Amino acid sequence: MFPLARCLPLLLICIAVQVAPLYSSPEPASQSPSSRPRPPGSGVAPAPSDDPALVAARAEIRKALVAENPTHALALLEPWLLSHPKEAGFHALEGEAFYALERFGDAVAAFDRAVGLSPEYRGKLFNYGRALQSLNRHEDALKVFAAMLESPQSHLQVRGYFGIGLSRQALGDDAGAVDAYRASLALNPRFHRSIYRLALIQIAEGEDEIAESALFQVLAGDPLHHGAAYNRALALGRLDRVKEADEAWTRYRTILEGKQKITLLKGRLRGTPEDFIQLVELGDVHLSLGLPGKGAEWYGRAAAIDPFDPRPAVGTVTALRALGNAVDAERLCTMLLERTPPIEELRAPLIELLEKRGAKEEAAKWRAEPKEQSRMPGQSTPQ
Repeated sequence: MFPLARCLPLLLICIAVQVAPLYSSPEPASQSPSSRPRPPGSGVAPAPSDDPALVAARAEIRKALVAENPTHALALLEPWLLSHPKEAGFHALEGEAFYALERFGDAVAAFDRAVGLSPEYRGKLFNYGRALQSLNRHEDALKVFAAMLESPQSHLQVRGYFGIGLSRQALGDDAGAVDAYRASLALNPRFHRSIYRLALIQIAEGEDEIAESALFQVLAGDPLHHGAAYNRALALGRLDRVKEADEAWTRYRTILEGKQKITLLKGRLRGTPEDFIQLVELGDVHLSLGLPGKGAEWYGRAAAIDPFDPRPAVGTVTALRALGNAVDAERLCTMLLERTPPIEELRAPLIELLEKRGAKEEAAKWRAEPKEQSRMPGQSTPQ
């Protein structure tokens, strides 16, 4: 029978993936160089883009980018760019890495190479246009975003209209910007970036009540949007809604402090990607800021490192409950209380969950069972 202790990290990570499908963890520090995809040596014929080695390499580089580690992504890219200089996908990924590092000139050059080698990338690279905007090349950016409107994929069209709005606004065409933002929202009414930009225009025009409502919507979808928090507090103050304005300013300060802590913890984690304490703290911070899905991601990664420490399990259960996912929360509590050693910190949450769904006899059983000792932080893992 497959040992339960080995199943636990996978279960926690699977739950994290269920509540946040876009999650992808960075490459484990313990991965051996031999297990990574390697570029072929000199004299080897060029491989097609769908070659398994190239597919694996691109996936590994994307993983580093998703993990917000563009420096590592560039290190992974270097040998592949040397061995496959005409592989457009690697140049596109290089552009994304440079963009993340705010090296916008290098990003544009890399995106230029990708599109030059493979025109199919035209209209698919949102950050290509954003990098051009950062260099004040708005006319060129408008061409990139216009190409996105020709895509059959609506999410690219949404971002294309949004990008056009940004450049129109930068060029002094507020009416054209409003039309573009509204066009993006016609395709996706929940696209918060366009909602936010429209709200800023509404504030400038004195439409504080409409703007406040829009900014509230932005914060509901993105609880860490400090710009929305700041401008909502301003709008509430101008509307003489004093108590709400005070609460909004408190929220704004909380968001700033939370984002600063997240940035600090992620920075430390880049050097030590398997630092258990940093992973748990990231889970705690995201949970406290109203992002339980993100919190569950970090708790899942911590559990993969130490499945016997109670903190990731307790955090994951708390996150699942905050998401309204009582079924998985109860399932996880039961599993971790039935294993050896159990995580006794989950007994009270499990009893509460059972009583809430009316399973009083089952709750009474868990209340009556003798409690065993959880492994405290710092104790060795049972063999």
